[in-house]
Amino acid sequence: MRVCLVIFGLLCVSLASASPLLREDNDNHEWEVGVDENGNMRLVSYRMPYQLDDEKPRREFLPERDTRFLLYTASNPEVPDVLSNGDLDGIQRSSFNPNNPTRMVIHGWLGTQNSEINRLVRSALFFTGNYNVIFVDWSVGALDEFYPNSRQLVYAVGAAASNMLDYLSRYAGLNKRDVVVVGHSLGAHVAGNVGKWQSGALGTIIGLDPALPFFAGNAPDRIRDTDADYVEIIHTNGGALGFLEPIGDADFYPNFGRIQPGCGPDVGGGCAHARAVHFYVESILSRNGFVGEQCESFQNIRDGLCNRTGVTARMGGEPPNADSNPEGIFFLQTANGFPFALGC
Repeated sequence: MRVCLVIFGLLCVSLASASPLLREDNDNHEWEVGVDENGNMRLVSYRMPYQLDDEKPRREFLPERDTRFLLYTASNPEVPDVLSNGDLDGIQRSSFNPNNPTRMVIHGWLGTQNSEINRLVRSALFFTGNYNVIFVDWSVGALDEFYPNSRQLVYAVGAAASNMLDYLSRYAGLNKRDVVVVGHSLGAHVAGNVGKWQSGALGTIIGLDPALPFFAGNAPDRIRDTDADYVEIIHTNGGALGFLEPIGDADFYPNFGRIQPGCGPDVGGGCAHARAVHFYVESILSRNGFVGEQCESFQNIRDGLCNRTGVTARMGGEPPNADSNPEGIFFLQTANGFPFALGC
């Protein structure tokens, strides 16, 4: 009961409202209502604008300069140390402890340091143990209402994050096998690219409803099952904001992975898209709360009827599933409100 109450308290953190941005009458973008990573409605553009001669270019995003690495530990759970590649003195003065497992957490489009994936994941981790939580803040590139600009940065941000892991490994005693990289939406693809740059050195990557727009087909910079020894995907808004097709070693489809109970009409899919973060956070706290049952095929998910094989696997959680290496398509049902795990 105590764990359930903690889950409820963590996941009920209030979200800041996103204010609509005022546009000039001659704005050449095609604006429409979209959702940010937390499900807040705002004006966004998915289409390529034509270029006006007098249009001022945006500040160029340089991943090594503009990506921030914020370190939280149990001794500084709210005010992070800022890690910089090449700043050995700063890292030595930080609270980084190579004896503790490291979790790298990455926000998605329109995300910032204040994204709920940062607040909720680190709170859940510190409730259960001692961790180095490195939050990858690439908001200088992600806070662009023109989605394609942010989408094209996932490979470069992944490279910058990979370089930070290399530096910590070389000079601060980081054990890469103790690292789990977790990303939501566009951040899931960033996480996959961290793994690509690491060339198999990472044990686990977890993609929370990886973004679908502009990743259709076999995009080389999308998250995939070869990015780490074990790649787990949690699908919650498949076919809309997130991938529906299986792209990991183990692909979990809560409530068949498209819409989520309790989200109501869910205009734009933002509620279901954000639910992947809520499920993952709760899985850390509830340990065995989310158990998926393997289905015979992905077609079962499309049909909305899982033909069970008798194999089960835990979704998310700490420690991750890397040791057991489950494979395949997994279905599970959840409640329509906090706590979501039916076994909580």
